[in-house]
Amino acid sequence: MTQSAQGLLACLLFFITLATVTQVNAEQSPLLKIAQDLHCVKSEQDAIALLAKLAKLPIEPFGIPSEDLTNTQSSELYAATADILLRVLYETTQRYPKLQETVEQITLLWNYCELINDGDLADLLASKQEGIIKREAIGPFPANKQGFEIWGFTKHANSRHVPDILKLVPLYPRAYQDLLYRLTEKQCFPHPDIDTLQNEAHGNPYGGTLHLMPALEPGKKYPFFWQQQCSPMPTKKSTNTVSRLLRNKVIHKKNVRFIENNLNEQAETSVVKPEPQRIVLERDTLSKHIDSVIPLPKIVKKMRSRPPSKLKSKQPIKKIVTPAPNEKIIMGLSFKKYTQPSQGETPVISAAMPFGNSTAGAPLPLPPENGLGVAGNFYHRAKLTGAMSLGANGSWKPFSYFFVRGGINYNYLPDSGKFSYSWGIGYDDWHPGTFSAQINNWGPIPGNGSPFSGAVANFGYKFKAEFLKPYHLSGSAAINVPFSGEPSISTTWVWSPIEHWFVRAGLSAPLTNPGGLNWSYGFGYSDWHPFTFSLTYDNWGSNPIFDSIQGDRFNFIENGAISLSWSWAF
Repeated sequence: MTQSAQGLLACLLFFITLATVTQVNAEQSPLLKIAQDLHCVKSEQDAIALLAKLAKLPIEPFGIPSEDLTNTQSSELYAATADILLRVLYETTQRYPKLQETVEQITLLWNYCELINDGDLADLLASKQEGIIKREAIGPFPANKQGFEIWGFTKHANSRHVPDILKLVPLYPRAYQDLLYRLTEKQCFPHPDIDTLQNEAHGNPYGGTLHLMPALEPGKKYPFFWQQQCSPMPTKKSTNTVSRLLRNKVIHKKNVRFIENNLNEQAETSVVKPEPQRIVLERDTLSKHIDSVIPLPKIVKKMRSRPPSKLKSKQPIKKIVTPAPNEKIIMGLSFKKYTQPSQGETPVISAAMPFGNSTAGAPLPLPPENGLGVAGNFYHRAKLTGAMSLGANGSWKPFSYFFVRGGINYNYLPDSGKFSYSWGIGYDDWHPGTFSAQINNWGPIPGNGSPFSGAVANFGYKFKAEFLKPYHLSGSAAINVPFSGEPSISTTWVWSPIEHWFVRAGLSAPLTNPGGLNWSYGFGYSDWHPFTFSLTYDNWGSNPIFDSIQGDRFNFIENGAISLSWSWAF
């Protein structure tokens, strides 16, 4: 080839390249141009500059920057552009992990409610006369809707990326309550733990008020061009699809009305870097700008205000434990969450029961699930031998099924002026198939008596047997260890043919002395709900049974008492 031919070919290639670049730039909106530059950025410093520019853009009137980066009355925003932008932002966190916090703050800065509605995506147009006009989003989507998928907006997402700040919600629920409410309810950002919304009565927060208009013009296509291929940094590790990147993320399913997203084609090459330990950048102009728009809880501001410490080698990354729906995390420990019986459930009788001349009164009601955990009752107790007393009991469940209980009793017949009390502490779950451990002193403890004299440690189990349900039977068993006296084993059974009506019988036997069986019994009406009345006959013994010396005894009058009580709980 002659020199003239080579020169002609070089000129031809130059003009073809120039025409291609000019065409690409001409077919990109200013917003898409920022996404394109961020997609092909060569250094972390250049990425910081682009993110700073993106964070400072006006977000009116759509809640996300418009295509022309202005807030004029003729602005527009295509869903396909937002999809590209969201995908590029996620890719930036993988290429430059130090920028993850900044990227996540930018995504939490925007409002997605205009763009997303009822499972559809909308293209937005600002009109001076009609306000924001929302039309059915047109395609094709160059990023295949993977930007919305990565951040959790789509129904078919196998996985999603959850911003780190939202992963702290289970650890600091009160501090994050307002922030989480605003992001999910007011800005339509996906909830970090969507399973918690599945049973909410108020339903979908993104709700059904928008009816999309047809596309602007029949057959019109997305007018801009995204240059998918560029020259990333050669040291970065790449994968062949963004979908592969998605599969490595934690799964969080979402029950809100999602964007329909059918991806039948593989996406283009994406830049990915193995995830190292997170490094929080020093607060610069960009962070201050974002914080002024996204007010963070005080506890996070404290954490971020501290100077970053040097990372130790092989320092383990602490995993944030998300509690299951029936669990509660307290001081890093998982406890069973307190619940009331649902429809058709009946609490199993406690394995720790009063005995002898107890003045404990009627059983306490169950407090509401989201209340203060306090419950109690007032009662009048009439022994069939003629003694009369008034009393009150109260308990507090600070969390789970742990409790503290106390009671006071006043005898006014035959001798008035005699006060006594009782107390208890421990763990007691009403569900069948559960264990309990508690210490009780059922009284009567005189005012000057020792609170530990007569106290009993009780370790019990509530039976779980499906074959008992048709017979309306429930039962429990326990080992009783008095602070002073012989240990014993006991079992208590309840038959409740009609709801809240019961017949109860218990049997106890000493462990060290064979024989000497005792039994207790009772019947009546007892409702575990607060603000109800109960009327019961109780005989806590001692009633020997199968005793060759004392014989079998009911002691119906000698040990029996009738109690009328009214319960309360908050």
